[in-house]
Amino acid sequence: MERPFPLRFELPSPARQLRIEYIKPAWRLWLMANKDFTLGTFIQLLDNGAINRVTWHEDGTESILDIKE
Repeated sequence: MERPFPLRFELPSPARQLRIEYIKPAWRLWLMANKDFTLGTFIQLLDNGAINRVTWHEDGTESILDIKE
């Protein structure tokens, strides 16, 4: 069985805090966040194979960048 070529994307730098959590249906790999992880940016790995970069903003909105559908 061949391994698929890994998908590469740039991470913001410097990533000071890294936290990984699973909240169904996705893994969240936190890149930057406030102390209670209610605001910030994370990579979202969905069970269906999609990958998104999600940012939660102070005004209650979120920005989602599709990295892979």
